[in-house]
Amino acid sequence: MTLKHSKLYFLLLCIFCACDRDDEKIPAYLYIEPFDFNVKIGEGSSSQNLTDVWVYVNDRYYGAYELPCWIPVLEKGIGEVLLLPGYRQDGRITNAFRYQLLNPYQIKLQLDPQITDTIRPATSYQSGLQFSVIEDFEGIHFFNTDRDKDPETKIVLTNASDAFEGSHSGMITLTKEHPSISAEYILNDPIPQSGDPIILELNFKSDIPFSIGFIAYKSILGEENLIKAGILPKKNWTKVYFDFREIINTSNADYYHLAIAADFQKDSSKAEQQIYIDNIKVIHR
Repeated sequence: MTLKHSKLYFLLLCIFCACDRDDEKIPAYLYIEPFDFNVKIGEGSSSQNLTDVWVYVNDRYYGAYELPCWIPVLEKGIGEVLLLPGYRQDGRITNAFRYQLLNPYQIKLQLDPQITDTIRPATSYQSGLQFSVIEDFEGIHFFNTDRDKDPETKIVLTNASDAFEGSHSGMITLTKEHPSISAEYILNDPIPQSGDPIILELNFKSDIPFSIGFIAYKSILGEENLIKAGILPKKNWTKVYFDFREIINTSNADYYHLAIAADFQKDSSKAEQQIYIDNIKVIHR
């Protein structure tokens, strides 16, 4: 057999084998846009940073993806698509978590091979949740218990031009002369132990690192510092999420105060170092 005939034979063999695989599934495609987020009265701001989605089609798990995403699905005909919203916990790009206190998005689609369907999902808080804190700094704020004993370091209200949204945000200014802040928000409602997430949300931008979390108060043992959520500086407003479930469950205190703490950074060139915060929420079942 000549080289020319060998090539022809190989080509015919490939065509034959391809025909023999006609029963293989050809995927349909989903293009999933970022989530819309809707809130009701009493649930605070609708700002969100839902960066990820967990995808199920006809109860089959297709993986977790950063939004927006374009994915193939090996389904044909009517497909039940279930989308679960997610976020990056602790503000770290490697910590992708489902936001288990939000509603999933469901839709039925006619899935056809090689056809792309665009989905614009929406989500909202699940019913029956407790909002122990909603601090939007639109009036007198409640971070008014001073732990650092310096009356010059406190959270003040910005003007509208410096606010994340609305009329005001909260602002902290630290200097060499006034280098530390530790301020508490006294919670009216207890935070119970829970198998479900205990989520702390906030918007911020900052020149320096700071921390947010809880002071736990126990009737016999006194207080315990649970200001465990460290936040790195960001030039632009950013939304972050923290899950305090494990910390609260381990502490099992009688009650909690929400607290913010920061220290002046001596190695920074800025004589005045500022932290801006807004839309702080604590949410649980």
